[in-house]
Amino acid sequence: MKIFSTGWSEGFDGPGRRWVVYAKGCNFRCRWCGNPEGLRMETEMLFYPERGQSPEKACPYGAVQSSNGTLEIERGKCTKCPDRACLTTWKHPAFEYAGQEISAEEIIAKAQQYHPLFGPDGGITFGGGEATLQAEEILRVATALREKGIHTVLETNAATKGFTDCLGKFDHLICDLKCITPELHQEWCGSDNTLALENIRKAVETGQDLRLRLVIVPGVTDSPEELEKISQFFAALAKLRNPLPVEILRMHHLGVPKYQALGLAYQMAGVPEPKLETAEKFAEKLRASGIEATVVG
Repeated sequence: MKIFSTGWSEGFDGPGRRWVVYAKGCNFRCRWCGNPEGLRMETEMLFYPERGQSPEKACPYGAVQSSNGTLEIERGKCTKCPDRACLTTWKHPAFEYAGQEISAEEIIAKAQQYHPLFGPDGGITFGGGEATLQAEEILRVATALREKGIHTVLETNAATKGFTDCLGKFDHLICDLKCITPELHQEWCGSDNTLALENIRKAVETGQDLRLRLVIVPGVTDSPEELEKISQFFAALAKLRNPLPVEILRMHHLGVPKYQALGLAYQMAGVPEPKLETAEKFAEKLRASGIEATVVG
């Protein structure tokens, strides 16, 4: 399985304390994505020139050069690097490598090792990127861990063919709804949303334990028209599943340093973060329709 990171969270990526495995590769290109190192399946180097001293000396192949007094990384050379000496030999903090292979057996072994740390409610969560692009691998792990009594969560955009294979195979799903209007979804996420909407509805119909998430994004999900469409979509789902848990989040700019470290343009630069009031008002509207809506963050 190809991942870009692992980490810990408390109560956000599923119930309790969780070990999160972040799958690399995504079928969406949401402009506000907070994990740009998870978008491409290919391995990538994040370069933070402000970390540590003389990072140019940590690369024996001359990939780091000074340009107008600023250190920059020549990514063509970095991609062809045979040994990543900056990390393996020098362990320089200016460099972070995103993209490693980890076997199902390794994940299972680590999850078992961490089992005492999960507490009564925690477990393992597969996030991303989009984990269902590697559905075969994560299903192997989830099946084995559930047999061992370890709680499993899948966080997904629900827009892959592998998604339906995962229904009923995880203890809990977190499905991220981007928006309803097809044109908005195509423009802001770079993909059609027909399959995502169908799959979310299918997940609700199956009775799979889940929660839905919506991020308030300026220009995408903050207009009265789009919020009304989303409200109607959730209300229809609530007729199939009651209660229907929905979490409302707000777009943030915490991923900006990672875009810079990857040499990528951040398309939401200068866009103000949504006000908490906007999220709270929409949550109130959903609760008035009998939906179990909460604002997170």
